[in-house]
Amino acid sequence: MKIIGILGRAYYNKDNQEIIQIHNTVHKYFINNKDVVCITIIPTEKDNYLNLNVGYKNVNIEKMDYILDKCDAFVLPGGTYCYENDEYVINYAIKHNKPLLAICLGFQTLCSVFAKDRDNFFVLKEDIDSYHMGKADEYKHKVFIQKDTKLEKIINKSEILVNSVHHSIVDYEMNELVVNAFSDDGIIEGVEYPNKRFIMGFQWHPEYLCDENSNLILEEFINSIR
Repeated sequence: MKIIGILGRAYYNKDNQEIIQIHNTVHKYFINNKDVVCITIIPTEKDNYLNLNVGYKNVNIEKMDYILDKCDAFVLPGGTYCYENDEYVINYAIKHNKPLLAICLGFQTLCSVFAKDRDNFFVLKEDIDSYHMGKADEYKHKVFIQKDTKLEKIINKSEILVNSVHHSIVDYEMNELVVNAFSDDGIIEGVEYPNKRFIMGFQWHPEYLCDENSNLILEEFINSIR
């Protein structure tokens, strides 16, 4: 039995209490596979993670490694805030060659780790909301798959339709990461880290679509764990 660690996301609930949210859509997809179990990776410290002055840079390496060592793969889901925990998991997965799937915010965080200019992560583009903000379970626009990438080998198509639920975009040069997909208006939609079992990130949400292309990506992620 393989273990997938899914990062929890910090939010305020309706009573203004800080909670760590489990992304049920991601979790439900993978628990349907009898070969894996999922755990939620939560902050190891008690600081308020929604206060960026307190919780942003707070990783207890000893505690975090104890958790990550027991995981066979990781998912960085979508959300609103990313923290040092996200970057730590990314670097851990690459160092130990453990599969990592980064979605939406997770994708943006993966890209930011390898940004050539670390002071310039997310760039807002005019009309990004109208074109890239839709419903998670509906198609929004085309994505063009780049030749000779791992993603092309997985999907075996040059273009696909995807959903789109994001405000920020990746609009900067990156080290090491290979861009494997662009939207039809030229925005980076997918990246992969070469020569690893599975280190890939997507701006869209394959776990919501669950169509043929999404299943091929998610199944390849599962297969890379075995």
